[in-house]
Amino acid sequence: MSLVSRRTALRRMAAWALPCGLLHANVLPRFVRGAEKDRRATAAEIEKLLFEKVLAAWFPRCLDTAQGGFHENFSEDWTRQPADSKFLVYQARMTWTPAAVILDYPEQRSRMADYVRHGLQFLGDKMWDAERGGFFDRTDAAGRGNPQRMPWKQLYSYVFGIYAAATAYEAIRERRALDLAVDAFRWLERHAHDPEHGGYYEHFTVDGRPVAMDVPERQLGQGLPVIGRVGYKSMNAHIHTLEALIALRRVCDDPLLDKRLHETFQIVRDKIVRPGGHLAMFCARDFAPRDEHSSFGHELEIAYLLMEAAALLRRADDQVTRRTALALVDHSLRWGWDAAHGGFYDEGPPAAPPTKTEKVWWVQPEGMNGLLTVAEFPGADRQRYLQAFDRTWAFFRDHMLDHRHGDCYEVVHADGSPIPGKRHKATPWKAAYHITRGLLFAIHRCRT
Repeated sequence: MSLVSRRTALRRMAAWALPCGLLHANVLPRFVRGAEKDRRATAAEIEKLLFEKVLAAWFPRCLDTAQGGFHENFSEDWTRQPADSKFLVYQARMTWTPAAVILDYPEQRSRMADYVRHGLQFLGDKMWDAERGGFFDRTDAAGRGNPQRMPWKQLYSYVFGIYAAATAYEAIRERRALDLAVDAFRWLERHAHDPEHGGYYEHFTVDGRPVAMDVPERQLGQGLPVIGRVGYKSMNAHIHTLEALIALRRVCDDPLLDKRLHETFQIVRDKIVRPGGHLAMFCARDFAPRDEHSSFGHELEIAYLLMEAAALLRRADDQVTRRTALALVDHSLRWGWDAAHGGFYDEGPPAAPPTKTEKVWWVQPEGMNGLLTVAEFPGADRQRYLQAFDRTWAFFRDHMLDHRHGDCYEVVHADGSPIPGKRHKATPWKAAYHITRGLLFAIHRCRT
């Protein structure tokens, strides 16, 4: 199989929405022909805000030039707050962000490449465990690993290291980035892959032994910063594993990697996504659901990721993938859509009104991704999805973007009013990744 660039994959995503897999002029979706001027105006607006209000707020301010990596704690006005650690998820996401910008805007390479290198150096020199292999989940602020404080490595965090390193290589073509991504994949394969049921164990000791291979009798990990539930396989870790393997497969042609990408794709599409479009949030080792839920941002994100993977894999069952993606978006629109104000709520039960109606920063850009992904499907109600996209973007622009200080707030009420204490610009979990990816994809789709 040949290597596929991110730009080529995005073009394929548009083509894969159509039954024939081609985008000839006479079969372009009606919304592109009939509203081309409006879509291009939207793309221009999003592009302007991405560069002037988002990226300009983050870079170079977030670089830790003294100790390496990126600062993880900024208040609403970008005043830097104390932080005593560095988190793999955040460090990887901030490395990925400038790399993704380069891939869509090659003219930004001269400025963004230094930020990519800065993050890559910290990931490779500090967050990589030189003694035992694999990425540390957390280090101290200077990048020193502390197995006593966090004695485990975790799948969710780990795969973001692969995602960042692979995307960095695609963007700047420096061999150390590819070597890091491949070494990380090989460590994961040796220590975390489940040969019987597929997928990956999610929590392992620093030397790579699974902490629990199935649901334990008692809760494990109390007192540690554990992501997910020990002994379960989770939706969240496996969708980001899919995301990481997609990025690595674009730059690395390897039969085992290809096999794992297909395997993870089928797990996400056929086991994690439940009939009707909600999610198995946590599963037993064999992926029997243990907790089914609606997480609207994840549903919309998965629709995008499945089609991104399908465009790369060229599977024969793409109609099944399109139906699954459509079910995810339709489920989110039915139960998670705020008809009064626009945008998506946070979460709720599988098929009932939401129980968490706040608007979270990352959910809205992922909503834009999901809506634009399915708007081009054959037979889809394009007007419905595009109207929802327009209203989601308008809500995010008007109520979540901080036009004074830059970037966006963490969480707002359903009507867009502020929530005290939820206006930070950066935390270990809030980086520039979701918003940048969502806006880059929206720009691309509105101009396609």
